[in-house]
Amino acid sequence: MKLKGSMLSLIAILSFTFAKLGSGVNCWGVLYQPKMPEELRN
Repeated sequence: MKLKGSMLSLIAILSFTFAKLGSGVNCWGVLYQPKMPEELRN
């Protein structure tokens, strides 16, 4: 049970980190690249 809990917390930390990275990339794209490529928009 302890291993499963640590795995879930690790996944939560990873998803949180990726969410922060994604929001940073989106902010950069909005600020510096008003016309985003179609691949990134999907």
